[in-house]
Amino acid sequence: MCAKLALALVLIGAATTAANVLPDKYYGTFDLDHSENFDEYLTAKGYGWFTRKLVTFATFKKVFAKTANKAKFDYSNLTSKKDVHYKNVEIGKPFQGEGLDSTKHEITFTLKDGHLFEHHKPLEGGDAKEETYEYLFDKDLLLVRMSFNGVEGRRYYKRLP
Repeated sequence: MCAKLALALVLIGAATTAANVLPDKYYGTFDLDHSENFDEYLTAKGYGWFTRKLVTFATFKKVFAKTANKAKFDYSNLTSKKDVHYKNVEIGKPFQGEGLDSTKHEITFTLKDGHLFEHHKPLEGGDAKEETYEYLFDKDLLLVRMSFNGVEGRRYYKRLP
């Protein structure tokens, strides 16, 4: 009986650990390929025409990099306007970092059903709103879905060699 209980605990522990490790398919560098409904999404967030055009024409690159600790990863969001780097990210553990809006956010990455979620909660005043980005794969492209007030924007990234 004790052996069965010990085996069950080991299997549960292994499953829990695996759920907190970024799947290999996310590692790499991804370059923005195209967007769908992105201008409408930015409009819903209250951005004016000029700001929407700046964001739309900026280059975007996402980088997920392995670290020495398998349970952690580094994430970079590289744009032609501003770069954001998060080091030693752990799935499910909130941390403070700077958002693309240059304010401090509480950021949490989580995994559910193979999808990665990046949740931002602004910690300073201003116009920034709490939001979540969903990362999943659509064929060979990394799809990032975001929504605000019922308007969903989608950005597709291709993996660079």
